Amino acid sequence: MKTLKPVVILAVLLALPLSCFAEPSGVGLGFSVGGAMPTGNPAGIPASGLVSFDYGFYVDIPLISTFHITPSSELYRFADQNVTDFDLAFKFIIPLASMDIFAGIVPGLTAVSSTLDLHLGALLGASFTLVSNLSAFVQGKWDFLFDPAQNVSVFHVTAGILFAF
Repeated sequence: MKTLKPVVILAVLLALPLSCFAEPSGVGLGFSVGGAMPTGNPAGIPASGLVSFDYGFYVDIPLISTFHITPSSELYRFADQNVTDFDLAFKFIIPLASMDIFAGIVPGLTAVSSTLDLHLGALLGASFTLVSNLSAFVQGKWDFLFDPAQNVSVFHVTAGILFAF
């Protein structure tokens, strides 16, 4: 039994990797601009059909090459009220030769006026590599707000840039 112990320790040491490091090169920061069009009357505000300027900030975190999580914040308006969306997108990536196509689900929170509602959405988009660490992207996103008083959804169309580290 005493001779088995050094053999087990040696086997464990040989099985360990010689070097271990994180690969942060795929993590990116992004900015987007576009438009948001709500349907319904969120927080009692008549905003249906009005298109407002939409801008946002993103952090793109690749877990594997074909699956990314993307926390983001978008700002826009419902009529005369400021609105902020806080999202956590789960994106599935289809890499192609000159671009990546992505689709995903987007749970999050929408803050409008003095209310805070949950929302769930879907997104579809594409990204194009401009240089080694800079990409451009376009995406469409539809959010359904869980507002107990009414049926509200918001359609976003945005384009932006993503800088990878």
